[in-house]
Amino acid sequence: MDRLMLFSSTKTGHLAHIFTTAVLGQVASQGLVPPDPTTIENYGHLIIQALVAIVTIWATVRKALQRPESVVKVPAASVPVPAPTLPASDAQAE
Repeated sequence: MDRLMLFSSTKTGHLAHIFTTAVLGQVASQGLVPPDPTTIENYGHLIIQALVAIVTIWATVRKALQRPESVVKVPAASVPVPAPTLPASDAQAE
Protein backbone atom coordinates (compact mmCIF):
# COMPACT_ATOMS: atom_id res chain seq x y z
CA MET A 1 0.00 0.00 0.00
CA ASP A 2 1.30 3.38 -0.92
CA ARG A 3 2.11 5.50 2.10
CA LEU A 4 1.41 8.65 0.13
CA MET A 5 -2.23 7.61 -0.30
CA LEU A 6 -2.83 7.61 3.46
CA PHE A 7 -1.15 10.95 3.99
CA SER A 8 -1.81 12.56 0.65
CA SER A 9 -2.08 16.27 0.19
CA THR A 10 -4.36 15.91 -2.85
CA LYS A 11 -8.13 15.98 -2.83
CA THR A 12 -8.30 12.41 -4.21
CA GLY A 13 -5.97 11.18 -1.47
CA HIS A 14 -8.09 12.78 1.23
CA LEU A 15 -11.29 11.29 -0.18
CA ALA A 16 -9.67 7.85 -0.51
CA HIS A 17 -8.50 8.05 3.09
CA ILE A 18 -11.98 9.05 4.31
CA PHE A 19 -13.61 6.30 2.26
CA THR A 20 -11.25 3.53 3.41
CA THR A 21 -11.53 4.66 7.03
CA ALA A 22 -15.33 4.57 6.79
CA VAL A 23 -15.34 1.11 5.19
CA LEU A 24 -12.87 -0.31 7.71
CA GLY A 25 -14.86 1.25 10.55
CA GLN A 26 -18.06 -0.42 9.33
CA VAL A 27 -16.33 -3.80 8.97
CA ALA A 28 -14.77 -3.53 12.43
CA SER A 29 -17.98 -2.43 14.13
CA GLN A 30 -19.98 -5.27 12.54
CA GLY A 31 -17.32 -7.84 13.46
CA LEU A 32 -16.88 -6.68 17.04
CA VAL A 33 -20.44 -7.29 18.23
CA PRO A 34 -20.29 -9.05 21.61
CA PRO A 35 -21.60 -12.64 21.61
CA ASP A 36 -24.69 -13.68 23.54
CA PRO A 37 -24.31 -15.20 27.04
CA THR A 38 -25.01 -18.76 25.83
CA THR A 39 -22.08 -18.60 23.43
CA ILE A 40 -19.82 -17.25 26.17
CA GLU A 41 -20.90 -20.08 28.49
CA ASN A 42 -20.26 -22.70 25.81
CA TYR A 43 -16.77 -21.32 25.16
CA GLY A 44 -16.14 -21.34 28.92
CA HIS A 45 -17.09 -25.03 29.11
CA LEU A 46 -14.82 -25.82 26.18
CA ILE A 47 -11.89 -23.99 27.77
CA ILE A 48 -12.39 -25.80 31.09
CA GLN A 49 -12.62 -29.18 29.35
CA ALA A 50 -9.45 -28.45 27.41
CA LEU A 51 -7.60 -27.47 30.60
CA VAL A 52 -8.76 -30.64 32.39
CA ALA A 53 -7.65 -32.75 29.42
CA ILE A 54 -4.23 -31.10 29.31
CA VAL A 55 -3.67 -31.55 33.06
CA THR A 56 -4.83 -35.17 32.91
CA ILE A 57 -2.53 -36.00 30.01
CA TRP A 58 0.37 -34.17 31.68
CA ALA A 59 -0.14 -36.06 34.95
CA THR A 60 -0.42 -39.41 33.14
CA VAL A 61 2.76 -38.85 31.15
CA ARG A 62 4.58 -37.58 34.23
CA LYS A 63 3.52 -40.66 36.23
CA ALA A 64 4.56 -42.98 33.37
CA LEU A 65 8.01 -41.40 33.13
CA GLN A 66 8.57 -41.35 36.88
CA ARG A 67 11.27 -43.63 38.22
CA PRO A 68 10.00 -46.24 40.67
CA GLU A 69 10.77 -45.47 44.27
CA SER A 70 13.39 -47.62 45.87
CA VAL A 71 11.96 -49.58 48.76
CA VAL A 72 14.19 -49.65 51.79
CA LYS A 73 13.47 -52.59 54.05
CA VAL A 74 14.06 -51.80 57.68
CA PRO A 75 14.05 -54.64 60.16
CA ALA A 76 11.14 -54.33 62.52
CA ALA A 77 12.12 -53.90 66.14
CA SER A 78 10.54 -56.40 68.45
CA VAL A 79 8.83 -54.03 70.84
CA PRO A 80 6.00 -55.51 72.87
CA VAL A 81 2.73 -53.76 72.24
CA PRO A 82 0.51 -53.54 75.32
CA ALA A 83 -3.05 -54.83 74.98
CA PRO A 84 -5.72 -52.17 75.10
CA THR A 85 -7.42 -51.86 78.44
CA LEU A 86 -11.03 -50.98 79.05
CA PRO A 87 -11.90 -48.07 81.31
CA ALA A 88 -13.25 -48.99 84.72
CA SER A 89 -16.85 -48.04 83.83
CA ASP A 90 -16.84 -50.37 80.77
CA ALA A 91 -15.26 -53.23 82.75
CA GLN A 92 -18.07 -53.14 85.35
CA ALA A 93 -20.79 -53.15 82.68
CA GLU A 94 -19.63 -56.53 81.35
